[in-house]
Amino acid sequence: MIKRFSQFTAVFLLILLTINWWGCAKKEPEYITIGSILPLTGEGSQYGDACKKGIDLAIEEINQTGGINGKKIRVIYEDDQLKAGPGTQAMNKLVSVDKVKVVLGAVASSVTLAIAPIANQNKVVLFSSVSTSHDVTDAGDYIFRNVASDIYDG
Repeated sequence: MIKRFSQFTAVFLLILLTINWWGCAKKEPEYITIGSILPLTGEGSQYGDACKKGIDLAIEEINQTGGINGKKIRVIYEDDQLKAGPGTQAMNKLVSVDKVKVVLGAVASSVTLAIAPIANQNKVVLFSSVSTSHDVTDAGDYIFRNVASDIYDG
């Protein structure tokens, strides 16, 4: 009877420890992950740096006020070096590997136009705050900007 009680106690303690371990395991906070493609190195990096600072400031403010529907936002930055080739590689990574659904950038219209087909094909929203080429307007259903087209420049 003592042996049986000891076995029962051992099993019971093992179950309690297991439940306690699962209960104490930290759950990862849920995030909304977005991408950003900017010239972080090379020619034009001053523009990428300014955009990154603005994005970081906005994300910090949003996260401090509870995020979006209780989920904090995090950004994965990719460097396009102000060139279409690295921009295309960055967009493919953000879409295929990181599985983002929103990308902020690029700074140069040439990069925005190079990555727009990838965004459209994958139904990823691409938002540029700097690209002024008129062609960006017609680049696809998932491509947006908040700066006037260069056809309106004086």
